Amino acid sequence: MYEQFFGLSEKPFSIQPDPSFLYWGRTHRLAYAMLEYGVLNHAGISVITGEVGCGKTTLIHRLLDQLSDTHSVALISNIQEGRGDLLSWVLMGFGEPFAGKTHVELFSQLQNFFISEYSKGRRVVLIIDEAQNLSIDMLEELRLLSNINAGKDQLLQLILVGQPQLKGHLNKPELLQLAQRVGSDFHLTPLNKEEVHAYIDTRLAIAGCKRRVFSDRAIDLIAEQSRGVPRVINIVADTALVYAFSAEELVVGVETIRNVIRDKTEFGVFGIASDEDAAPPLKAEGDGGIDSFADGASKSEAIIRDEFDRDESDRGGDEPEDLTPPRDPAPFVNPSPEPTPARVMPVADIKTQIQSKPAAIPAAQYEPAPSRQEVREESAITGVVVVSAHRKISPEAAIRSAGDGRAIVFVAIGAAPEAVAIAKKAGAIVVEDDGHTLNTGGRARNAGYRQLKKIAPHVKYVQFIDAEYAIAPDWIGAGEKFMARRPEVSVVEGFLKTHDGSDIQLATLRDEKRIQDEGEIQCANCGTALVRTENFEAIGGFRGDLTAAETEDLCIRLRRRGARIWRSDAVMAICRPSLKVRRNWWRDHVKRGFKNAYSMSLHGGPPERLGVYDTMMAIFWGFLFPVGMICAAIVAGLTAGVLDMRVSPLILAAGIIAVGVLVFAALVGVSVLRRGIFRPSSWARAFGAVFGRIPEFAGASKVWLSRKA
Repeated sequence: MYEQFFGLSEKPFSIQPDPSFLYWGRTHRLAYAMLEYGVLNHAGISVITGEVGCGKTTLIHRLLDQLSDTHSVALISNIQEGRGDLLSWVLMGFGEPFAGKTHVELFSQLQNFFISEYSKGRRVVLIIDEAQNLSIDMLEELRLLSNINAGKDQLLQLILVGQPQLKGHLNKPELLQLAQRVGSDFHLTPLNKEEVHAYIDTRLAIAGCKRRVFSDRAIDLIAEQSRGVPRVINIVADTALVYAFSAEELVVGVETIRNVIRDKTEFGVFGIASDEDAAPPLKAEGDGGIDSFADGASKSEAIIRDEFDRDESDRGGDEPEDLTPPRDPAPFVNPSPEPTPARVMPVADIKTQIQSKPAAIPAAQYEPAPSRQEVREESAITGVVVVSAHRKISPEAAIRSAGDGRAIVFVAIGAAPEAVAIAKKAGAIVVEDDGHTLNTGGRARNAGYRQLKKIAPHVKYVQFIDAEYAIAPDWIGAGEKFMARRPEVSVVEGFLKTHDGSDIQLATLRDEKRIQDEGEIQCANCGTALVRTENFEAIGGFRGDLTAAETEDLCIRLRRRGARIWRSDAVMAICRPSLKVRRNWWRDHVKRGFKNAYSMSLHGGPPERLGVYDTMMAIFWGFLFPVGMICAAIVAGLTAGVLDMRVSPLILAAGIIAVGVLVFAALVGVSVLRRGIFRPSSWARAFGAVFGRIPEFAGASKVWLSRKA
């Protein structure tokens, strides 16, 4: 159902025992070691107990997969008192006939089977799952079976697996002889919080996931509510993936887990079916738990909007902003010489959301977090500004991905009433516009930043993000730590990934390589980046008069003041799998050509030379070469006609055109080889990149024509 959406090859959280998904936690490793010890060292009787859903059966299936052909194994999991003779069950497990025989005949047949297998050099292993259902008489009869020997060799290896009640049975005085024959035993316990994180990540990785899907705080809540029981973890996690899939959320956040728990408690038959007595709740770090937030005063949305309106009217309405820095700016940072590159570990925190239902969970078990407009965490030193340039793209995923307790502002470039309504419903503070004032990316981002400082004046960093992306799990936390360690860095960005964990595909290989370089870079390549607020304010923010390349311009102006721009090795944002805006090859390349030419007009001189290479390529391959080829064909045809040459003018012209086509074909072939000749997408992308120079030249021409106008 959701596998393709999350880039999975199979369901990662099935409640059926599957040895291939076994997570080797500490207690599971020890329990399996005791099982192996019991089998390989002929321990006689081995006992494994554990809470309901802790993975006992999965361990047994793993053991069955590892046992060689030298073992004859029977697994019986539904023996109960009053449901048949024990010896009949055992014979059935080994595939031996048992019907119509007396108890003595059954015992004799079973003994002969043990001796026959021993003579063949095979070990007999009897595994009884759910052994807590065995009566005292049945357990005693199993002890008698274990007495069948051949010299000093024991013919039967018995493994009892059951719930904690089995320990109580074996400790009864009448079973003292059986207890004394137990050679290895272990009790499985629920996972702790750290193991729950590793458990979820392990199962996702085995299912083929290439990225983090659950945020850290979401997993903390799963650990708390499941009490570390693997089966309950699977139920909650699987349901959460369904919720996230239905809401088209890229990663499961804490809000989705809250909704799962709320719905299962209110509408489910068994809630989340965890045994509170057997598995005590796992406490979150801190006194308040993972859902607690510090109280912080915030202004109402109406007051904020009034202040914003007054601020805009004071600025003169539609007049463009003057955000150009002074001519002789003084450096605001003292860059250290050749700093050692710092690595930011890939991290996680994407907030996902399903339509909330009325909560009916007792306050002692679950207390829903207040809405983002009611409570804001003063310790959250990063605010988020979500910018939408497309009316048909919903900003909900970007807003939800920012997490709880963080100030979030949404602003649309141009009129976008549907996006504004969605943003308000998602809990963001909205900067509304009539569609004329905030008509550039720079003006929209500056307006969003001003609004952010009004509702959260304490923020040290601002995360700008385009609405078509969602912030990757825990990216903001990692970015904050990186900025704290590197005060000379003013802007940090990370990698962009698709929903299935693969790299973003751009128009050309040069563009893709540009966004994959780590360490210090010339400028951020998109409108999604983490920016230090004091430096952002020092240069006046984005230039509101620019129609493109406002992020690149911001970075270059920061660099001229001594700041550094950095790209970490962490995943910063995830592109949604399906956008409601239809992609158009010609339009996208026109926009690319316009941006490159516009960038060259701003910072095309040395040392930046921004956009120069791509613009020159667009001029040559998008205009000079094809036009020159056509002109050469026309001239050659006319010359052949005037001079009355033996070669037909049409053939001569066609030959010149064919040479030009072969040149383009060679370019396509080289591009295919670089992308991978056996990848089906390589051919389409190679054609798009080579012939995309033509619309890129058209886009560049718009810049030059507008300048002349």
